[in-house]
Amino acid sequence: MTSKKNGKKMKKARQRFEVHSGEGRRFNFSRLKQGFVFYVLLLLALVVIVQVGYHWLGEQFLAWRLQVVTAEQGVLEEEKEVEGLVTRSEKVITAPVHGVVMALAEPGKRVSVGTEVARIGVLRDPPPPEQDWEDENGAPDQEAEHNSTNNYRPQDFDEVISIECREAGLLSYYIDGLENRDGPFYLDGEELAEENLPEGTVTAENDRVRAGEPLLKIVDNWKWYYNIVLPLHPGRSIASEREVNLVFGFAPGEQVGAELYQSEIDEDNNEVRLTYLIEKQLPGFEEIRRAEASLYFSRREGVVIPAGAVFEKNHTTGVYLNRGGRVVFEPVTVVGKKDDKALVEGLEPRSLVITRHELVEEGRRLN
Repeated sequence: MTSKKNGKKMKKARQRFEVHSGEGRRFNFSRLKQGFVFYVLLLLALVVIVQVGYHWLGEQFLAWRLQVVTAEQGVLEEEKEVEGLVTRSEKVITAPVHGVVMALAEPGKRVSVGTEVARIGVLRDPPPPEQDWEDENGAPDQEAEHNSTNNYRPQDFDEVISIECREAGLLSYYIDGLENRDGPFYLDGEELAEENLPEGTVTAENDRVRAGEPLLKIVDNWKWYYNIVLPLHPGRSIASEREVNLVFGFAPGEQVGAELYQSEIDEDNNEVRLTYLIEKQLPGFEEIRRAEASLYFSRREGVVIPAGAVFEKNHTTGVYLNRGGRVVFEPVTVVGKKDDKALVEGLEPRSLVITRHELVEEGRRLN
Protein backbone atom coordinates (compact mmCIF):
# COMPACT_ATOMS: atom_id res chain seq x y z
CA MET A 1 0.00 0.00 0.00
CA THR A 2 2.74 2.37 0.95
CA SER A 3 4.74 1.57 -2.17
CA LYS A 4 1.79 2.44 -4.41
CA LYS A 5 1.46 5.84 -2.77
CA ASN A 6 5.18 6.55 -3.26
CA GLY A 7 4.97 5.60 -6.90
CA LYS A 8 2.13 8.02 -7.51
CA LYS A 9 4.04 10.85 -5.83
CA MET A 10 7.13 10.32 -8.02
CA LYS A 11 4.98 10.24 -11.16
CA LYS A 12 3.37 13.56 -10.25
CA ALA A 13 6.79 15.08 -9.54
CA ARG A 14 8.08 14.08 -12.99
CA GLN A 15 5.03 15.66 -14.58
CA ARG A 16 6.01 19.11 -13.13
CA PHE A 17 9.31 19.31 -15.25
CA GLU A 18 9.29 20.67 -18.79
CA VAL A 19 11.96 20.20 -21.47
CA HIS A 20 12.84 23.24 -23.62
CA SER A 21 15.12 23.21 -26.68
CA GLY A 22 18.51 24.96 -26.05
CA GLU A 23 19.79 27.96 -28.03
CA GLY A 24 23.52 26.89 -27.80
CA ARG A 25 26.51 29.26 -27.20
CA ARG A 26 26.17 32.47 -29.18
CA PHE A 27 29.08 33.86 -31.26
CA ASN A 28 30.84 36.70 -29.31
CA PHE A 29 32.70 39.10 -31.64
CA SER A 30 34.13 41.10 -28.70
CA ARG A 31 35.90 38.05 -27.33
CA LEU A 32 37.31 37.19 -30.74
CA LYS A 33 38.69 40.71 -31.09
CA GLN A 34 40.38 40.57 -27.67
CA GLY A 35 41.97 37.20 -28.47
CA PHE A 36 43.23 38.43 -31.82
CA VAL A 37 44.84 41.49 -30.24
CA PHE A 38 46.47 39.32 -27.55
CA TYR A 39 48.05 36.92 -30.06
CA VAL A 40 49.22 39.75 -32.28
CA LEU A 41 50.94 41.45 -29.32
CA LEU A 42 52.48 38.13 -28.27
CA LEU A 43 53.82 37.60 -31.79
CA LEU A 44 55.28 41.11 -31.90
CA ALA A 45 56.95 40.55 -28.54
CA LEU A 46 58.50 37.33 -29.82
CA VAL A 47 59.76 39.09 -32.92
CA VAL A 48 61.37 41.84 -30.82
CA ILE A 49 62.98 39.28 -28.52
CA VAL A 50 64.33 37.32 -31.48
CA GLN A 51 65.72 40.46 -33.13
CA VAL A 52 67.36 41.70 -29.92
CA GLY A 53 68.76 38.25 -29.18
CA TYR A 54 70.03 37.84 -32.72
CA HIS A 55 71.61 41.29 -32.64
CA TRP A 56 73.24 40.63 -29.25
CA LEU A 57 74.37 37.13 -30.12
CA GLY A 58 75.58 38.34 -33.49
CA GLU A 59 77.71 41.03 -31.87
CA GLN A 60 79.06 38.54 -29.36
CA PHE A 61 79.91 36.06 -32.09
CA LEU A 62 81.51 38.78 -34.20
CA ALA A 63 83.56 40.02 -31.24
CA TRP A 64 84.67 36.45 -30.55
CA ARG A 65 85.52 35.75 -34.19
CA LEU A 66 87.45 38.99 -34.68
CA GLN A 67 88.85 38.80 -31.13
CA VAL A 68 87.87 42.38 -30.33
CA VAL A 69 89.55 43.60 -27.14
CA THR A 70 89.45 46.82 -25.18
CA ALA A 71 92.70 48.79 -25.13
CA GLU A 72 93.72 49.38 -21.51
CA GLN A 73 96.17 51.65 -19.76
CA GLY A 74 98.97 49.46 -18.42
CA VAL A 75 102.64 48.83 -17.77
CA LEU A 76 105.14 46.90 -19.84
CA GLU A 77 108.53 45.87 -18.50
CA GLU A 78 111.23 43.43 -19.50
CA GLU A 79 112.29 40.56 -17.24
CA LYS A 80 115.68 38.93 -16.69
CA GLU A 81 116.39 35.94 -14.44
CA VAL A 82 119.57 36.61 -12.45
CA GLU A 83 121.56 35.23 -9.54
CA GLY A 84 123.88 37.15 -7.30
CA LEU A 85 125.31 37.75 -3.86
CA VAL A 86 123.64 39.53 -0.95
CA THR A 87 125.86 41.78 1.16
CA ARG A 88 124.91 43.69 4.28
CA SER A 89 126.32 45.90 6.97
CA GLU A 90 126.90 43.37 9.77
CA LYS A 91 128.63 43.86 13.11
CA VAL A 92 129.90 40.58 14.58
CA ILE A 93 129.96 40.12 18.35
CA THR A 94 132.53 37.57 19.49
CA ALA A 95 132.59 35.54 22.69
CA PRO A 96 134.64 37.49 25.28
CA VAL A 97 135.53 34.35 27.26
CA HIS A 98 135.68 30.57 27.07
CA GLY A 99 132.34 29.18 28.10
CA VAL A 100 128.92 27.74 27.34
CA VAL A 101 126.02 29.68 25.85
CA MET A 102 123.39 29.72 28.57
CA ALA A 103 120.73 31.92 26.91
CA LEU A 104 120.11 33.78 23.64
CA ALA A 105 117.65 36.50 22.74
CA GLU A 106 115.14 35.74 19.99
CA PRO A 107 116.75 36.12 16.55
CA GLY A 108 115.13 37.95 13.64
CA LYS A 109 114.05 40.83 15.90
CA ARG A 110 115.32 44.38 15.93
CA VAL A 111 117.18 45.20 19.16
CA SER A 112 118.18 48.54 20.59
CA VAL A 113 121.50 49.62 22.10
CA GLY A 114 122.10 48.02 25.51
CA THR A 115 119.79 45.04 24.95
CA GLU A 116 121.00 41.77 26.46
CA VAL A 117 121.44 39.35 23.56
CA ALA A 118 123.26 36.44 25.23
CA ARG A 119 124.53 35.00 28.54
CA ILE A 120 127.63 32.84 28.78
CA GLY A 121 128.73 30.59 31.63
CA VAL A 122 132.47 31.19 32.04
CA LEU A 123 134.81 28.15 32.05
CA ARG A 124 138.30 28.19 33.54
CA ASP A 125 139.75 26.23 30.62
CA PRO A 126 138.88 26.26 26.92
CA PRO A 127 136.21 23.73 25.97
CA PRO A 128 137.56 20.51 24.44
CA PRO A 129 137.71 20.17 20.65
CA GLU A 130 134.52 19.14 18.91
CA GLN A 131 133.92 15.39 18.85
CA ASP A 132 132.12 13.22 16.33
CA TRP A 133 129.42 11.56 18.40
CA GLU A 134 128.28 8.21 16.97
CA ASP A 135 125.91 5.52 18.12
CA GLU A 136 126.68 1.79 18.12
CA ASN A 137 125.87 1.61 14.40
CA GLY A 138 128.25 4.40 13.47
CA ALA A 139 125.47 6.93 12.79
CA PRO A 140 125.57 10.47 14.24
CA ASP A 141 124.22 10.36 17.79
CA GLN A 142 122.70 13.82 18.22
CA GLU A 143 121.23 12.98 21.61
CA ALA A 144 124.65 12.06 23.03
CA GLU A 145 126.16 15.23 21.64
CA HIS A 146 123.34 17.33 23.10
CA ASN A 147 123.68 15.69 26.50
CA SER A 148 127.42 16.36 26.48
CA THR A 149 126.77 20.10 26.41
CA ASN A 150 124.02 19.87 28.99
CA ASN A 151 126.06 18.25 31.74
CA TYR A 152 127.26 21.63 32.99
CA ARG A 153 125.73 22.96 36.20
CA PRO A 154 125.70 26.59 37.35
CA GLN A 155 128.28 25.76 40.02
CA ASP A 156 130.65 24.59 37.27
CA PHE A 157 131.09 28.18 36.10
CA ASP A 158 133.20 30.84 37.70
CA GLU A 159 130.46 33.30 36.75
CA VAL A 160 127.74 33.94 34.20
CA ILE A 161 128.24 37.09 32.14
CA SER A 162 125.74 39.09 30.11
CA ILE A 163 126.48 40.29 26.57
CA GLU A 164 124.77 43.49 25.39
CA CYS A 165 124.71 44.93 21.88
CA ARG A 166 126.41 48.27 21.32
CA GLU A 167 124.33 49.31 18.35
CA ALA A 168 120.79 48.84 17.11
CA GLY A 169 119.84 46.45 14.36
CA LEU A 170 118.46 43.04 13.48
CA LEU A 171 119.72 40.20 15.67
CA SER A 172 121.04 37.11 13.85
CA TYR A 173 123.02 34.03 14.90
CA TYR A 174 123.89 33.03 11.34
CA ILE A 175 127.66 33.32 10.74
CA ASP A 176 129.27 32.51 7.37
CA GLY A 177 132.55 34.46 7.33
CA LEU A 178 131.41 37.08 4.81
CA GLU A 179 130.21 39.54 7.42
CA ASN A 180 132.96 42.03 6.52
CA ARG A 181 131.56 42.47 2.98
CA ASP A 182 129.54 45.67 3.14
CA GLY A 183 128.62 46.94 -0.32
CA PRO A 184 129.80 45.84 -3.77
CA PHE A 185 131.27 42.34 -3.88
CA TYR A 186 131.13 40.18 -7.00
CA LEU A 187 131.44 36.46 -7.58
CA ASP A 188 131.06 34.98 -11.02
CA GLY A 189 130.55 31.55 -12.51
CA GLU A 190 131.79 28.74 -10.30
CA GLU A 191 132.67 31.16 -7.50
CA LEU A 192 128.97 31.86 -7.03
CA ALA A 193 128.02 28.18 -6.91
CA GLU A 194 126.39 27.35 -3.63
CA GLU A 195 128.88 24.61 -2.81
CA ASN A 196 131.77 27.08 -3.18
CA LEU A 197 130.41 29.62 -0.71
CA PRO A 198 131.38 29.38 2.97
CA GLU A 199 129.03 27.14 4.90
CA GLY A 200 127.24 29.13 7.54
CA THR A 201 126.72 28.10 11.15
CA VAL A 202 124.05 29.09 13.62
CA THR A 203 124.83 29.66 17.30
CA ALA A 204 122.46 27.88 19.68
CA GLU A 205 121.97 27.61 23.41
CA ASN A 206 124.29 25.08 25.15
CA ASP A 207 126.96 25.57 22.48
CA ARG A 208 130.54 25.62 23.78
CA VAL A 209 132.46 28.68 22.60
CA ARG A 210 136.05 29.88 22.78
CA ALA A 211 137.13 33.42 23.49
CA GLY A 212 137.22 35.45 20.26
CA GLU A 213 134.91 33.07 18.40
CA PRO A 214 132.02 34.74 16.43
CA LEU A 215 128.91 34.46 18.53
CA LEU A 216 126.23 36.56 16.84
CA LYS A 217 125.81 39.63 14.67
CA ILE A 218 123.76 42.80 14.43
CA VAL A 219 122.50 43.43 10.88
CA ASP A 220 121.56 46.81 9.44
CA ASN A 221 118.03 46.04 8.27
CA TRP A 222 117.45 49.48 6.75
CA LYS A 223 119.62 48.87 3.69
CA TRP A 224 121.40 45.98 2.00
CA TYR A 225 122.92 45.17 -1.40
CA TYR A 226 122.41 42.75 -4.25
CA ASN A 227 125.43 42.14 -6.51
CA ILE A 228 125.11 40.51 -9.94
CA VAL A 229 127.30 39.90 -13.00
CA LEU A 230 125.67 39.94 -16.46
CA PRO A 231 126.88 39.63 -20.07
CA LEU A 232 127.19 42.87 -22.04
CA HIS A 233 123.77 42.20 -23.52
CA PRO A 234 121.43 42.91 -21.82
CA GLY A 235 123.72 44.07 -18.99
CA ARG A 236 124.59 47.36 -20.71
CA SER A 237 120.90 48.23 -21.18
CA ILE A 238 120.05 47.29 -17.61
CA ALA A 239 122.97 49.39 -16.32
CA SER A 240 121.40 52.47 -17.94
CA GLU A 241 118.34 52.12 -15.69
CA ARG A 242 118.50 54.03 -12.43
CA GLU A 243 115.86 51.89 -10.75
CA VAL A 244 114.63 48.33 -11.25
CA ASN A 245 112.28 45.94 -9.47
CA LEU A 246 113.30 42.58 -8.02
CA VAL A 247 111.41 39.49 -6.88
CA PHE A 248 113.72 37.18 -4.89
CA GLY A 249 113.39 33.42 -4.81
CA PHE A 250 113.48 33.43 -1.00
CA ALA A 251 110.55 35.92 -0.87
CA PRO A 252 108.30 34.96 -3.82
CA GLY A 253 105.40 37.21 -4.63
CA GLU A 254 106.95 40.28 -2.98
CA GLN A 255 108.34 42.81 -5.44
CA VAL A 256 110.89 45.27 -4.09
CA GLY A 257 112.34 48.39 -5.66
CA ALA A 258 116.14 48.60 -6.02
CA GLU A 259 118.35 51.58 -6.85
CA LEU A 260 121.53 51.20 -8.89
CA TYR A 261 124.40 51.75 -6.42
CA GLN A 262 127.39 50.89 -8.62
CA SER A 263 127.99 49.63 -12.17
CA GLU A 264 131.14 48.42 -13.93
CA ILE A 265 131.28 47.60 -17.65
CA ASP A 266 134.17 45.26 -18.47
CA GLU A 267 134.52 45.12 -22.26
CA ASP A 268 137.52 42.76 -22.11
CA ASN A 269 135.66 40.11 -20.14
CA ASN A 270 132.33 40.82 -21.86
CA GLU A 271 130.49 41.41 -18.59
CA VAL A 272 128.71 44.07 -16.58
CA ARG A 273 128.89 44.15 -12.78
CA LEU A 274 125.96 45.77 -11.00
CA THR A 275 125.24 46.49 -7.35
CA TYR A 276 121.74 47.47 -6.25
CA LEU A 277 120.80 49.16 -2.99
CA ILE A 278 117.63 47.84 -1.36
CA GLU A 279 115.99 49.70 1.49
CA LYS A 280 113.28 47.27 2.46
CA GLN A 281 113.56 44.33 4.82
CA LEU A 282 112.46 41.00 3.37
CA PRO A 283 111.78 37.91 5.50
CA GLY A 284 114.94 35.84 5.87
CA PHE A 285 117.26 38.24 4.03
CA GLU A 286 119.71 38.23 6.94
CA GLU A 287 120.58 34.55 6.38
CA ILE A 288 120.86 34.63 2.57
CA ARG A 289 124.07 35.01 0.54
CA ARG A 290 123.49 33.49 -2.89
CA ALA A 291 120.07 34.55 -4.17
CA GLU A 292 118.16 34.05 -7.39
CA ALA A 293 115.80 36.79 -8.53
CA SER A 294 113.61 38.05 -11.36
CA LEU A 295 114.85 41.50 -12.39
CA TYR A 296 112.28 43.80 -14.06
CA PHE A 297 113.61 46.74 -16.04
CA SER A 298 112.71 49.11 -18.88
CA ARG A 299 109.39 49.92 -17.18
CA ARG A 300 107.10 51.99 -19.36
CA GLU A 301 103.47 53.04 -19.03
CA GLY A 302 101.00 53.41 -21.85
CA VAL A 303 98.22 51.66 -23.73
CA VAL A 304 98.67 47.87 -23.90
CA ILE A 305 97.10 45.78 -26.67
CA PRO A 306 97.72 42.32 -28.19
CA ALA A 307 100.87 42.41 -30.32
CA GLY A 308 99.06 40.47 -33.06
CA ALA A 309 96.65 43.37 -33.60
CA VAL A 310 99.44 45.58 -34.99
CA PHE A 311 100.17 45.43 -38.72
CA GLU A 312 101.36 47.59 -41.60
CA LYS A 313 99.00 49.15 -44.13
CA ASN A 314 100.46 51.23 -46.95
CA HIS A 315 103.79 51.44 -45.09
CA THR A 316 102.04 52.72 -41.96
CA THR A 317 101.93 50.80 -38.68
CA GLY A 318 98.51 50.71 -37.06
CA VAL A 319 95.50 48.71 -35.91
CA TYR A 320 91.89 48.20 -36.96
CA LEU A 321 89.26 49.54 -34.60
CA ASN A 322 85.57 48.90 -34.22
CA ARG A 323 84.41 52.50 -34.10
CA GLY A 324 80.65 52.85 -34.01
CA GLY A 325 80.16 49.58 -35.84
CA ARG A 326 82.54 50.44 -38.67
CA VAL A 327 86.12 49.22 -39.24
CA VAL A 328 88.58 52.11 -38.99
CA PHE A 329 92.37 52.02 -39.45
CA GLU A 330 94.23 53.87 -36.65
CA PRO A 331 98.01 54.57 -36.95
CA VAL A 332 100.02 53.78 -33.80
CA THR A 333 103.63 53.79 -32.65
CA VAL A 334 104.94 50.65 -30.95
CA VAL A 335 107.23 51.63 -28.07
CA GLY A 336 107.75 48.17 -26.58
CA LYS A 337 106.85 44.50 -26.85
CA LYS A 338 106.85 41.62 -24.38
CA ASP A 339 105.54 38.15 -25.14
CA ASP A 340 102.16 38.70 -26.83
CA LYS A 341 101.66 42.28 -25.59
CA ALA A 342 102.56 45.58 -27.23
CA LEU A 343 102.83 49.03 -25.68
CA VAL A 344 101.65 51.67 -28.17
CA GLU A 345 101.25 55.42 -28.48
CA GLY A 346 98.56 57.21 -30.46
CA LEU A 347 95.65 55.08 -29.27
CA GLU A 348 92.97 56.17 -26.83
CA PRO A 349 92.28 53.90 -23.85
CA ARG A 350 88.99 51.94 -24.12
CA SER A 351 89.29 51.74 -27.91
CA LEU A 352 87.86 48.51 -29.40
CA VAL A 353 90.83 46.86 -31.11
CA ILE A 354 90.31 44.11 -33.70
CA THR A 355 93.00 41.52 -33.13
CA ARG A 356 92.27 39.39 -36.23
CA HIS A 357 92.65 42.25 -38.68
CA GLU A 358 93.04 39.90 -41.65
CA LEU A 359 89.31 39.02 -41.47
CA VAL A 360 88.04 42.55 -42.15
CA GLU A 361 88.66 45.53 -44.39
CA GLU A 362 88.66 49.23 -43.66
CA GLY A 363 85.20 50.75 -43.95
CA ARG A 364 83.28 47.52 -43.43
CA ARG A 365 80.17 47.75 -41.27
CA LEU A 366 80.06 45.29 -38.40
CA ASN A 367 76.41 45.66 -37.38
